[in-house]
Amino acid sequence: MSKNGSQYRNIVLISQIGISIMVPVFLCLAVGLWLDKKFGTWVTVPMLFLGIAAGARNAYVLAMNTVRQDEYRRKKEQDKHIQEILDKTKDDNK
Repeated sequence: MSKNGSQYRNIVLISQIGISIMVPVFLCLAVGLWLDKKFGTWVTVPMLFLGIAAGARNAYVLAMNTVRQDEYRRKKEQDKHIQEILDKTKDDNK
């Protein structure tokens, strides 16, 4: 992959991680505030912690999937390179 394409990919990954953290946090915060107003309870703080935990899990899963994809791509390129070398030495021995 070109260096420029890699930079764009990293920017997209950072954006995805940010969004995958913010959405659960704000959603749980909104639900907690709504429940507090509706029932007069104190659930905003636990919901906020739940949102933070869900956002952290989303970020971890996204990062690990990216790492696995990079490792798979690197291994595939390495296997292809090794096969090319083996084919070349095989042709040279004939």
